[in-house]
Amino acid sequence: MKFSCSKDVLDKALQHISRIVTVRQSMPVLSNVLLETDEKILRMSGTDLEITVNTHIPATIESEGTFTVPAKVFQEFVHQNPDDQITFTLESFELLCKSPKVEARISGIDPEEYPTLPKIENTTTFRLPLHEFVEAVKKVVIACAADQARPILTGVYIQFIDDKAVLAATDSFRLVEKKITIVPVKTETILNIPSRTIQEIIRISSTITEDIDLELEVSEQQVLCRIKEIELYSRLIVGNFPKYQAIIPSKFQATAGITTAEFIQALRLSYVFSTSGVANVMLEVTEDGALTVTSYGSGRGSTKNTIYALLEEGFTPLKAAFNAKFLLDALQAANSTHMQLQFSGPISPLVLATEEADYTQLVMPIRLDA
Repeated sequence: MKFSCSKDVLDKALQHISRIVTVRQSMPVLSNVLLETDEKILRMSGTDLEITVNTHIPATIESEGTFTVPAKVFQEFVHQNPDDQITFTLESFELLCKSPKVEARISGIDPEEYPTLPKIENTTTFRLPLHEFVEAVKKVVIACAADQARPILTGVYIQFIDDKAVLAATDSFRLVEKKITIVPVKTETILNIPSRTIQEIIRISSTITEDIDLELEVSEQQVLCRIKEIELYSRLIVGNFPKYQAIIPSKFQATAGITTAEFIQALRLSYVFSTSGVANVMLEVTEDGALTVTSYGSGRGSTKNTIYALLEEGFTPLKAAFNAKFLLDALQAANSTHMQLQFSGPISPLVLATEEADYTQLVMPIRLDA
């Protein structure tokens, strides 16, 4: 195997691969990137057995072959190399790397030890505007569960129906739903993509400025996410996602219009009094139409902050305690200067609403001691 290519193009491609590879004592080859030459391109792959990323770049191929080298070492060598072009030659189990100013040898592993790359059959294909999808999923992924106790909650639920893609996530303590318009589909399809896969799509999209489509090829248990020359394979989470629509309230005891920045500042003040990871707040709508934010349950002291709020007529005074971090996550993801806090009761979900009719966020309250 012998090939040469642009240092900058190779460096950019390797950045997508190196994030996926993992260090496993039982399978050292998983720390490597698979290199394959094919006519006028260099193919590269990385996997941790749950996610696989494939990509390719143009290269001058003198002789074809396959090899694996440590991804982190290879990517760092390429990144730090001062030359514009690098030539790579396989000699025994070492990759000789030569450029005008630099020469190096990188030891590798026989490609026969590399896991078989995934193939998806019997797929259904969906096309979504990449950047619109990413902006939507950024709002949703914050609510995915981190705890593997309920795997079904660790992903983003996507329902393709008619001309809509409905995205949702919940960890049982909060819920986010966002809808986007798509090319109409003939058959309703539901899938659940792991949050880590979603984060990789977000990262890859950050390097792309063009208005292009994200192509999803969906099979029964896998999904292929194609973004230009990058292919990301991932398992799907199998199981029944909660029927969350039933918990979204439609009637409210109080609706308060607030300035997002002021509310964020009040929540951050509550963190001054937090201890041992406890950063809860009490939100209270008083009889005179004020909204107060009070640190709650920290055992370190308290702060009370009255913020400007426009209460709709007919409100009922109430108070409810919430996880301040969940509220902050929701406010920052919404990216809106003004919002409405829609209280459905002291032990019922709080809805955080913006002007986006197709965007819903809710946070469950903390039950107070009797």
